[in-house]
Amino acid sequence: MTENRAQPGYWPILIMIGVLSGVIVAGFLLFPKTSDERNSLLARLGTTNFGEFVVPAVSMTDLNLKTGNGKPWVFSEQKIKWRLIIPGAGKCIDECRELLHTTRQVHISLGKYSRRFEREIDSETERYMEEHPYLTVVHGKQEELELLLKATNAPLFIEGAPLRAYLVDQEGLIMMSYTLANAGKELIEDIEHLMKYSPG
Repeated sequence: MTENRAQPGYWPILIMIGVLSGVIVAGFLLFPKTSDERNSLLARLGTTNFGEFVVPAVSMTDLNLKTGNGKPWVFSEQKIKWRLIIPGAGKCIDECRELLHTTRQVHISLGKYSRRFEREIDSETERYMEEHPYLTVVHGKQEELELLLKATNAPLFIEGAPLRAYLVDQEGLIMMSYTLANAGKELIEDIEHLMKYSPG
């Protein structure tokens, strides 16, 4: 009587199938089901993390915003993108202008990811629009954004503190902040890493 045994050459194939099956099952079980779980997973995977994580992450989706033309700007009606919010205190002064310049270079340098990214500012920037043709101007009440960020580790305005730019994920969570202390290449590395692990 002959025994049914797997030929020696079959073992590597069986092991490979077992490993792949395990990876698929683990991926299904670990796949984030909510935006909070997704951001937690992204943090564990590790961005280059030059920016500062906003803790806790807060949502901008309920802010009352308007376009430069005075029309309502509703988050749910916008294209799904990553966004960098640059809050300008009234007129865009030197620090704000420098952030605009840095983030413009970041946007250009994102290459294939640039279509998934948008810069927005709440400021009187119309006179700078020729320099920043892909900048979206939105207006809102400063008090609303201040209140939203007050309980986080990255409040909007503190006397003597640098101006911040805030990175917003595709679902409207304000999740990271940057200042002029961050070089453009640092923003690029963070944003590209996050986009790599997000749909779109």
